[in-house]
Amino acid sequence: MDLDGGTTPGAPTLQTSLDYSNRRDPLPPPPPLPAVFHTATSSVTSSSGSLSSQHYDLNWKEIFRQRMILYNNWKHGNYSVRSFTGHLDAVYCIQFAGDLLVSGSRDRSLKFWDIESIHCLRTLTGHEGSILCMQHDSTKYIVTGSSDSTAIVWDYVTGNIIRRLLGHALPVLDIRFDSTRIVTCSKDCTLKVWDLASGAMLYSLEGHQAAVNAVHMHGDQVVSASGDCVVKLWNLNTGTLVRTFVGHTRGLACVQFDGKVILSGSNDFTIKIWDAATGVCLRTLEGHSNLVRTLCFDDERIVSGSYDNTIRIWDRATGECMHILEGVHNSWVFHVQMDAWRIVSSAQDKRIAVWEFGRNCRLLKAFS
Repeated sequence: MDLDGGTTPGAPTLQTSLDYSNRRDPLPPPPPLPAVFHTATSSVTSSSGSLSSQHYDLNWKEIFRQRMILYNNWKHGNYSVRSFTGHLDAVYCIQFAGDLLVSGSRDRSLKFWDIESIHCLRTLTGHEGSILCMQHDSTKYIVTGSSDSTAIVWDYVTGNIIRRLLGHALPVLDIRFDSTRIVTCSKDCTLKVWDLASGAMLYSLEGHQAAVNAVHMHGDQVVSASGDCVVKLWNLNTGTLVRTFVGHTRGLACVQFDGKVILSGSNDFTIKIWDAATGVCLRTLEGHSNLVRTLCFDDERIVSGSYDNTIRIWDRATGECMHILEGVHNSWVFHVQMDAWRIVSSAQDKRIAVWEFGRNCRLLKAFS
């Protein structure tokens, strides 16, 4: 995770789209409609998913039908996948929203992409090592962490460096921020909490016995996952430890937190789901054959990426593995993210893949 980088990347190359259609069973009822459809008038999307300028009074039958199509695409593995390269080395981190994708790489660059055209819109450089982690708020800030042991706060609009955060003794392995605070974690076994506006360090959180590989914030709390096999929950207002979660048998690589449950991925090849309030392990997901490096989840499903070169989609309610996505990445999967109809992944093989489950659904952007 902390290898040094290379030089400036070249132009992207696009892999031919692969089509995985699998319509086997009759279509069951979908889960409840999203809140966006609490009105009866909406823009209608074209078959490509782009918003049409023409407006219709949508009846609930049509809305239900479109939601059913999307639901069953996920259920039955009905997707297509596009992949591309543009970085010269491994792509460690990604973040996407709408048609904008941002990626950070071992080649020390941060790239902005139009996800539909695969056009590189902008490249930022400034770190002296690999960009291992990144988050942006789509309006004002980008924050990156690097194997050079620093974090950089960038101006999202101009791409200029606002400040460097100096304080970690070893590589910065993950980073999260909200409207007031930045949390970084490091191979030096600590988490550090910074004031977003001034860059002042507020706390250094100590307690892990090995590298802290991942953090995730929710409100006034942050969770951390470490090579010491445990997850810790911290109070950001006081800098104190709230709870430790013990159960994994090998080091942890990733963690996600929604305020109620915590998901952790480990080198014991499992994913654990924890009750944040009690510390109880609610479920263990088994199936990967190597380190679970990356996780994301929503109300319906969990997506995981592994050093076994695969991505798995799990039913959140039952813990069942619904689908295994493979055949695109030929090396370790470093990062996955998802929205209502897509998964985006990045890997050691320099490739970014976009897995699209929106086939035949005309309301994709409304469902997102």
